[in-house]
Amino acid sequence: MSAIAYITDSKLLEMHRLNQNKEMNFWRLNTTYKFTNFNCGDLLFFLSKDKEHMRHKEKGIVGYGRCVAFNSCSINTMWKRYGQLNGYRHKEDFVEAIMRVSKDHKKPSTISSIYLKDVVFFQTPIYLSECGMNISSRIESYIYLDSGNNTAFKILDKAKGFEDLWSSSEERDNLTIEREEIRNALYLAYEKIGLKTTHNKSKSAQDLNKFILPNYGYERIRDSKFEGYKIEDNVLTIVFAPLFMPDRINETRILLGQSEYYRYLIEKYYPYDLDIVFKTSDHNEELESLMNRKYNK
Repeated sequence: MSAIAYITDSKLLEMHRLNQNKEMNFWRLNTTYKFTNFNCGDLLFFLSKDKEHMRHKEKGIVGYGRCVAFNSCSINTMWKRYGQLNGYRHKEDFVEAIMRVSKDHKKPSTISSIYLKDVVFFQTPIYLSECGMNISSRIESYIYLDSGNNTAFKILDKAKGFEDLWSSSEERDNLTIEREEIRNALYLAYEKIGLKTTHNKSKSAQDLNKFILPNYGYERIRDSKFEGYKIEDNVLTIVFAPLFMPDRINETRILLGQSEYYRYLIEKYYPYDLDIVFKTSDHNEELESLMNRKYNK
């Protein structure tokens, strides 16, 4: 799983925090530069350069959100579409902030944004040096977090129990951070396994679509066409669609190996108790029993 730490205006974050926003439109000026390794589902951590959040000149992380969409449009369209979710109460303030950070202090024709959900703020900053990652004090925009060091998980783990109470509401699920830790482990496993390109077949995608519905509550595992997942409390359910291979025996072997590898890696990346359940979109009871045999009583 990729994650980035992005330098963020503390005043913008304060408005989102006070409004108890769980979603925000994280705007940025550069519309041409694309991330090389940051996609929907990944986490964006807010790196504050505000002095009160710094320790020995090190910028502190004060929260995060999960990326669900990328946008590029005019300032007017951005404001009409997201309004105060851009971080400002009035359009004039929004335009002024954009002009202030632009190189020529003029209004650009287009700006880009990362739309975030499941936004969480921390009571106190978390420093990357505490998570085994050192960064330059001269960073101007963003950095990728060390996936090999599982830095994103370490940040989330330190934040548990220190969520900002003002930015929380009674409806907020207090397991938000735990879900992100589980999702982090799942995405890391997905990147490691590497079957995503080999078996992404259209028929599998059509079959998986039966589970990617609100009444089922599943999401795709990143860009996979045949794997979905759902996190409920302390249970991670992974569903596989058929691979439609001519040799059904070989297909069963692949899915059994897939489930075993997923279980091994997820337990490696998520060091807490977690129930992992495997299902098939065609309700193959025999295969499901084999994939879950460690937990059969």
